[in-house]
This record gives sequence, structure tokens and C-alpha cells, in this order.
Amino acid sequence: MKFGIHYIYWRKDLDCKSYLPYVEKAKKAGFDALELGDYLFFEISDHDVTELAKAAQYYDIELALGLDPPAGSWLTSFDREERRKGIEFYKKAFPRMEKLGIKAVGGNMLNAPFTAPYDKYHEKEYEFAIDSIRKIAGAAKGYDIGINVEIVNRYESHIINTAAQAKRMLDEIDMPNAGMTLDSFHMNVEESSYTNAILTAGGRLGHFHLMENHRGILGTGHLPLNEFRDALHYIHYDGILTMECLVRAGGSLGDCCRIWRDMTRWADEAGLDEQASQSVHAMKYLFAEGNR
Repeated sequence: MKFGIHYIYWRKDLDCKSYLPYVEKAKKAGFDALELGDYLFFEISDHDVTELAKAAQYYDIELALGLDPPAGSWLTSFDREERRKGIEFYKKAFPRMEKLGIKAVGGNMLNAPFTAPYDKYHEKEYEFAIDSIRKIAGAAKGYDIGINVEIVNRYESHIINTAAQAKRMLDEIDMPNAGMTLDSFHMNVEESSYTNAILTAGGRLGHFHLMENHRGILGTGHLPLNEFRDALHYIHYDGILTMECLVRAGGSLGDCCRIWRDMTRWADEAGLDEQASQSVHAMKYLFAEGNR
């Protein structure tokens, strides 16, 4: 198992121009991986991609990626052209991912806005989801890249919200490189049992986001981290465990993610670095050394 951090931990706005500083920050804090995201992935230049790949290799940091389809590119839309745009959005990422050694892409792929009434539209949207993800996974296969659909709560997606629903969908998609991302924050809303959800995901679990019930730093909430640890060990999960904490109030990212209170005790940059370091050392002890 590798321990990662999402670069947005350090951000409170959407004005980031480069991932490069966060590769070094992740390494110095003690992480094994850095998760990238947002449309910045497509905005950096080819030169920046080359420099990012060099930095990741130099610091021995594995890169991961999560992307949500942009507005008007919904994978479950009744508009065929919108679905096509969504599929192309992911296909466009694969060559760049290959250069960066990124093995899989996740994200809230089924993020289309809800259209009422549910009973009238959901069945067809579900079929569109299967078709779109199957096509994306088919294109990714040529790059030896996996697809991990992130399972999110009812307020962020209405297509599927639990590991059991995701497994059913993935069984219907029936692609070896199609899996799921589970996220402890979303699981806290939707799952009746964290253990059962992880066991249900089993070999389909391609990525895991670990944070507290309020999306804060580990140990500051009420989630039973030992239970997550035991279940992940039971299924022999050996992927990346990303700390995807959203903790900084203010700024465009804080507004977008509804972070209405600062959860870092208003830490400065050095304070954020220190809290990240403390968190990964606790993660490594809990998940790797302090197993029982």
C-alpha cells in the first residue's frame, strides 16, 4: 500500500498554475504518492509535463489523477453529443497520463445534474453510464490505464452512491480495467457498514480516499480508522491510500467545496506542511506497522 496526499490539501483557490511544488512537499512530508486533479491537468504545457515527470522520478513520488467531466460533457446525458464530449475528455488525458506514469484515472465521473422525476430518467441514465464508462475503459486499455469511478454521496451524484451499486454496474460493464474509488467522507453518508462496503468492492477497488467525516485531517473526526484498516487488509488492497482533506476556508476552492470554517487552526504554509507530515506518519503506523 502507498500513502498519498491530494495536492488541493495545500490550496484554497482554483488559481494553481503548476503541480511541481507539491511533488517536493509530498516527499518532504513523508508521502509516497501525490494525487493531481482539476482541469489544470490539461492546462499545463508539454514542457511542464516533462518537468513534472522528472520531479516525480527524482523524488520517487507516484502520481495519481482524479478528473470530473466538465459542464456540458456529462457521461449520462440524454444528449448524445454531450456524452461524446465526456468520453473524449477522458481519452484526451491518456497520452499525458502515460508520460507521467499515472496508472489510473478516477473522479466523480457520474456527476451530471439531477433531472426530476427520478423514476422517469434514472434507468436510461444508468444505461448511458454503462455505455460511456465501457467506451472510456476500452480506450484506456490501449495505454494500460485503469478507470476508477468514484462513488460519491447523494448530493454529488444520483446515479450510484454505494459500493454495492458500483459493483453491480462494473459487473455489467465487464471490463478488466474498470474499477471504483471509495471515499470515507462519502461512505459516511451512504454506507451502512464501512467493512461491508470495502469487502463488496473487493478486487474492484482501484483507489481509496481517506479523510474524516467532515473531510478534515485524520484523527480530528469520528470515523473508525481501525475498521477501514482491517477491511482494506482483508481484501489485500495494495493501491494508493490518498489523504484527500479539504481543510482551508476562504478562496474560490473553499467556496466551491463549501468549506465554511477553517479546519487547520488557520495554519500558515509551514503549519500545513507539519500537519501533513504528522498525518502520514500516523497513517503509516496505523495501516502498515500498527496492524493489530
